[in-house]
Amino acid sequence: MSELIDGLPKHDELFWPVVRALRQLDGSADNEQLVEKVSELLEIDDDLTAIPHKAGPQTEIAYRIAWVKSWLKWGGMVDNPRRAVWVLTERGRGATEEEVNAVRQRRRAEAARKRKAKLSRIENGDAEDLEDAPSSEELDEFADDAWQNELLDIIRTMEAPAFERLARQLLLSLGFSHVEVVGKSGDGGIDLLGVVKINDVLTFRVLAQCKRYKGTVAPKDIRDFRGAMQGRTDKAIYITSGRYSRDARKEASRDGVPEIDLVDGEALANLLKRLQMGVETKLVERVIIHRDFFSKI
Repeated sequence: MSELIDGLPKHDELFWPVVRALRQLDGSADNEQLVEKVSELLEIDDDLTAIPHKAGPQTEIAYRIAWVKSWLKWGGMVDNPRRAVWVLTERGRGATEEEVNAVRQRRRAEAARKRKAKLSRIENGDAEDLEDAPSSEELDEFADDAWQNELLDIIRTMEAPAFERLARQLLLSLGFSHVEVVGKSGDGGIDLLGVVKINDVLTFRVLAQCKRYKGTVAPKDIRDFRGAMQGRTDKAIYITSGRYSRDARKEASRDGVPEIDLVDGEALANLLKRLQMGVETKLVERVIIHRDFFSKI
C-alpha cells in the first residue's frame, strides 16, 4: 500500500492542477467532481485514486486535495460558499501557475511566523495558542473522518441480512414505499425492491443492491447489477459501505444504458447522520477568554 501511495501526487504538486480543474469545470465544482477532474488531468490510475486515507471512507487523493483547497482559500484563490462546493475567485481565475504555487510558500512562511510567536509566548509564560487552532473550514473538511470511520467499521461487521435491513430502513426514511428485502431469494443480485412517488402522481419502481465492502466496487459489479435489472426497471441504486472506482462511476452513468445511482460509504454515513439513524449530533460549547479585556480594566 505504501508503494501505491508513493505514486500519488504530493500536496505541493496539486495546487496548480486544482485551479486548472476548476477552470475546466466553469469555475465551480463539488468535492467529487473536483477529485475526478484533477485525477483526469494528471492521468492518475484508477488503482491510485481508490487508495483510502487511513481506514477511509475518504480516499487519499481526496484528502490531499482537501488540504490544498483550504490553503488556496487562505490564499484568496478559491472560495467555499457552502459545504462541499468550491468556486474560483476573481483572483484565482486570472492567476498564473507561479502565483498559484506561491500560495504554499506564503502559507508556510505564515506558519513559521506563528510557530516563532508561539515559542515567544511560551518563553513568556503564556503557553495558550488559540491562533494555531485549525480554521473552521479545515475542521469542517477533516472532522468527518473519525465518526465516519467508526460508523462504517460498525456497518462492515454487520451480517449481510442486517445490512439489507438497514438499507431498507434508510430507503423508507428517504420517502420510498413498499420496500421489500428480496436478497434471500437470490433474485438475480437484487437485494431490495421499492417504489418512489413524485408529486403524488408519477410512480417508479426502484431496485437496489447492498454490499458491505471495505474496498472498492469495480465496473464489473456495476455491469452485473445492470444485467440483473434488465427488463424490470430503469431506476436502480447501488449502496456500499466502501468506495467506487473512477471507472465504476463512469460505468454507472454510461450513455445508452440505464443509469445507476451510487451511494458510497461516505454518502451512506452522511445520510444516516442526517436522518439520525443510529447517529446523534451534539453541539459542544467552546469558551474563549479575551485576555485584553482584563488587561484594560
